[in-house]
Amino acid sequence: MKKTNYAGVATSVYINFAIVGMATIFISQYSTYFQEAWHTDVKGISLVLAAVGLGRVFTIFPAGTISDKLGRKKTMTIAMVSDIIFLLGAAFAHNVYMAAIAALFFGFTNSFGDTSCYPALTDAFPTRAASMNSLVKAFMSLAQFLFPFWVSTVTNATVTAICLAIFLALDMVFMWKVQFASQDKTEQLAEIKEEEGQRGVDGPQPSMALDGSLLIAMGFTICFTFYVFSQYLPNFGINVLKVSPEQAKTLVSFYAMASMISVFVTAILVTKIKQLFLILIYGTIAACALFMMILAPSLTTARIGSALLGFFAAGGIWQVGLAILTSYFPTGNGKLTSYYSFMASVTYFVGPLVSSFVISNTAESVLAVFWITAIIAAITIVLAAILLFRQNKYKFG
Repeated sequence: MKKTNYAGVATSVYINFAIVGMATIFISQYSTYFQEAWHTDVKGISLVLAAVGLGRVFTIFPAGTISDKLGRKKTMTIAMVSDIIFLLGAAFAHNVYMAAIAALFFGFTNSFGDTSCYPALTDAFPTRAASMNSLVKAFMSLAQFLFPFWVSTVTNATVTAICLAIFLALDMVFMWKVQFASQDKTEQLAEIKEEEGQRGVDGPQPSMALDGSLLIAMGFTICFTFYVFSQYLPNFGINVLKVSPEQAKTLVSFYAMASMISVFVTAILVTKIKQLFLILIYGTIAACALFMMILAPSLTTARIGSALLGFFAAGGIWQVGLAILTSYFPTGNGKLTSYYSFMASVTYFVGPLVSSFVISNTAESVLAVFWITAIIAAITIVLAAILLFRQNKYKFG
């Protein structure tokens, strides 16, 4: 039987995530513009960003159930419509309260997008889920790398919001014209067995209570590491290294470029190396890079550390963890994705919320945040080692 070509599904998902990537940094890139438009300051911007995380926390669990019950295509539509509401709402808001309400919808975008797009790729490409999911990060990173050049040319945030909304609407029309894969796990498991061989369903199987919980916890530690690091990296340069704000921003460039390169490398490696072993190696290098920056702070070690964190913490390894989770428990991918993404939601909510009072203009306060991040990164190593040890009992690659 000829297999259906789901290239259209992948194209629609990747275009959507490219726009989501730009929307993620939309407010921060136009921070000065929005401070004036919303009659607020940097603290107000942080509270609006916190509203994104709050919207995600509120909707991530029901979003997974809706994805499994209503279908990937309809759930993805909810995500796209929410993104359009966010972009236009933020652009036309006149105060921080209106902006915060709009930001809630971007939280909805993240919830419904994660629980529909990742499972849609898993449904369509069950034997290549890890590499297909990790490419999501590639399109997001590429879009975020190019977006600042757009912003430097188009200084009006409203014009940018309208353009992104139009692109989303066009992608939505395209999405409804392509055929999505069946959510029937019987068909997907049959394809996996056909290409990879029988997994030994009669043998020991992963435990949701233990293996599932450890993987979901690892989703938090991985996300916490790269998100908090990227948020406070400029502060590290200014307050710990005592360099100019311009030089501090170059650290983010090292981080972003390495992240973008890593996505493509990781997408290849997940097909060659045992996925949990890959996470173990990546997590170890990321943690060592953080400890290096803390114990021997200099502009050189910061640049090296930023590149290493970008490559080994933010280059798609979070998506690999999700692929492992859905391969362990192949039914109810939408709900499982919501559990995994909830941990990211907690990070996205807590990070911006506490940023206004956790960090002061002292090296000690910034180093304290980096110590916490390094410890969390070290926990990733422990979780990956335990999961890898337990995986030896199962017939998973």
